[in-house]
Amino acid sequence: MYTHKRMLVLLDGSERSRNTLRYLAAVKPFRQVNLVLFNVFSELPEFYWDLAIETDNLHAVSEVENWRSRKKDEIRAFMEDGRDLLVRSGFAPDMISIKIHRQQAGVTRDILEEVKNGYDAVIMRRRGMSSLQNVVLGSVSSKLLSRLSDIPVILAGNREQNDRVLVGVDGSSASVRAVEFMAEVMGGYGYGVNLFHVIRGGNLLDPLRFDYMPPELVDVLRKGIETHFAELREKLATSGFEAERILEHIVTGVSSRAEAIVAEAEAQDCSTIVVGRRGVSRVQEFFMGRVGNKVVQVGRDFTVWIV
Repeated sequence: MYTHKRMLVLLDGSERSRNTLRYLAAVKPFRQVNLVLFNVFSELPEFYWDLAIETDNLHAVSEVENWRSRKKDEIRAFMEDGRDLLVRSGFAPDMISIKIHRQQAGVTRDILEEVKNGYDAVIMRRRGMSSLQNVVLGSVSSKLLSRLSDIPVILAGNREQNDRVLVGVDGSSASVRAVEFMAEVMGGYGYGVNLFHVIRGGNLLDPLRFDYMPPELVDVLRKGIETHFAELREKLATSGFEAERILEHIVTGVSSRAEAIVAEAEAQDCSTIVVGRRGVSRVQEFFMGRVGNKVVQVGRDFTVWIV
């Protein structure tokens, strides 16, 4: 029996999180997902709390209460407006719920506790580019990505959504899971998928270069990934993707897998990039692998699914 997926949507009341709602509204497959619009609400701003304690001033205490009541009303209105936006876009009202959580241990830790309640993915926004630093993730987003090692994370980007998705495939079980998850969510909605693989090194011209690879080895690797592509094609077809809308591309001789993935997404006009994350080892292997991390950094405007 089919059961709808359940996804946690992180919202903080900012314009960036309003764009997260617009992203959801633009992606029809999410209409078959149970969405929980989630906010961690801090009831007391620290500077007000310090003021009330240090002055023992009834006016300060009253200001704290007024701030708390006003901010709670504002975030409730924001969340309800967000639900209304999704309903106007075609979502069923009973598929969307609102949860405003009183902050307890801290924003990140409270979100991680909420995830334990059974979600199939977490949807959040990357931050805007700073004029001073090359930063594309806020501190909460970075912390969550480093600790949500066993659940897909969807980072909503600024690029206008279309029906083309690029999936980075490396032959690992992680990339298979990425294809399967994406297919479960998007299958049957007319999306086109570009299965993309980069052969590390693969320079065929200069045997003295560090990235030189004998042509015979490149051929072996290419045949292996083509066989893997065929298996993934079957999975996609079973999930409702049209065969003529499934593309395959293998490239060699590039210096960066992540940059090649983003360049291919640009060339194919894909709005979404899907990559598999690397599992966390005993030595705390990097939270989603070097390729996934760099795709997030380089593909700033893209929506990136890290599965």
